[in-house]
Amino acid sequence: MHFAAQTHVDNSFGNSFAFTNANIYGTHVLLESAKNCDTIRRFIHVSTDEVYGEGEDFETAPMQEEHVLEPTNPYAATKAGAEFLVKSYLRSFKLPCLITRGNNVYGPHQFPEKLIPKFTNQLLRDLPVTLHGDGQNTRNFLYVVDVARAFDVILHKGQVGHIYNIGGENEKPNVQVAKDLIALLGKKDREEELITFVPDRKFNDLRYTINSSKLHKLGWKEEMSWEEGLKTTVEWYMKNTYRYGNIDQALVAHPRIASLVQK
Repeated sequence: MHFAAQTHVDNSFGNSFAFTNANIYGTHVLLESAKNCDTIRRFIHVSTDEVYGEGEDFETAPMQEEHVLEPTNPYAATKAGAEFLVKSYLRSFKLPCLITRGNNVYGPHQFPEKLIPKFTNQLLRDLPVTLHGDGQNTRNFLYVVDVARAFDVILHKGQVGHIYNIGGENEKPNVQVAKDLIALLGKKDREEELITFVPDRKFNDLRYTINSSKLHKLGWKEEMSWEEGLKTTVEWYMKNTYRYGNIDQALVAHPRIASLVQK
């Protein structure tokens, strides 16, 4: 199960070569290694809903697995490129590959450069959250345990050569995520001062919406509610953020994590 990747879109605008190296070359290395291993029964490549590109409005039909890939940022483009390598090894070498494309994952233990832990940690430091643009871009957030169950189902029941969307029902504008976190942390009376709007990233997809009916037919469904998942996540960061050490660089409006910079 190939989860390894550089994943943060903001970082990909500033350090795109690192994304090509990790996501395309790294995937190629794993495919070549798997090809030469006689005991490989399944190679599950973990991709992202971002390879589909932008859903332009709320009338856009949910994207199915056969949809043409139209990535709009360097991160998504490298994940799409990796998918083509995976498909080529399936066809050329009969490597038993499957591909998944999932919604945004959230939950405990996630590094604070991602939206929910970033906003949570900003608020825990009594800093305002930094919303890109007007905050109306939406994402569908899927709790990490539900995602883990989806991979377990795909591992045991998925069909080789197939692609499976992993999507839930918690589509939220980023500004609503911020408001929900502010309320959870007991700061609703300061909501206005704790929300700031910063310049948008170079290109920010409005929304991603995917159809997960293929996965539902295998027996998977989303179980964690947004309210309970967010509460569990915030409680974890309140107790455990210290584990990350100095995360100041991850909490700026447009992070460029130094470890990704090519030397």
